Amino acid sequence: MIVLALESSTQLGGVSIIKDGQVIASESSMRQQSHSEYLNAFVATCLERAGISLNDVDIFAVGQGPGSFTGIRVASNIGKSFSYIYKKPMVAIDSLVLLAAPVKTKLPVVSIINAYKNMVYFSCFDLSKGLEPTRQSGPIAIPVKDLSEYVSRDVLVIGDGFETYQEFFPNELKDKLIRDSQYSDYPKPETLGLIAEIRARHGQTIEWNSFTPLYIRASEAEENKRGVLISPLK
Repeated sequence: MIVLALESSTQLGGVSIIKDGQVIASESSMRQQSHSEYLNAFVATCLERAGISLNDVDIFAVGQGPGSFTGIRVASNIGKSFSYIYKKPMVAIDSLVLLAAPVKTKLPVVSIINAYKNMVYFSCFDLSKGLEPTRQSGPIAIPVKDLSEYVSRDVLVIGDGFETYQEFFPNELKDKLIRDSQYSDYPKPETLGLIAEIRARHGQTIEWNSFTPLYIRASEAEENKRGVLISPLK
């Protein structure tokens, strides 16, 4: 099975090709404003490196968010187009799941992605019950000042929401948040592709016109129109 994975929901955007559980090509960039410019080029580079064509791909996988509204659209539009043209199914995976999936720990894992306006996208996972994280709470968007209400014990925390807002966390919250530098704070296309292959082998695929982005919040333009204010940090 060959999976082409496209992930651009956060600052890191990239493409990976997975074949039978192995990453055979991967390209990524941290230039968030350029995801629309580079992602197609990354597809071409990865295909050439893997020695295959788009017609050889069995599954097109995309990150469905939450994260950047524009970023989610970049990867999903490319993936949907390929799925439609080549008549191959898709797999769409929550970006908060992608953050937690590579982690090896007995602790609960909290994924937090910067949602801007002093908010984070939040989910808590149990990693002890199978190949994929088991969601205990979320996905939701919460103000940074309320994060303490969702963390009642020691957890391993991952995601760019930590680095963005950690200076505003109260000390009692900081004491519960454990970090491990070996894990990326951004959803990676390699993780997306590997999980997508497992799901596809279990028949968990969708058609291109069934894809639903996981936005959680309204867009910034919609919030501005409704007069939604920036949440205070404390």
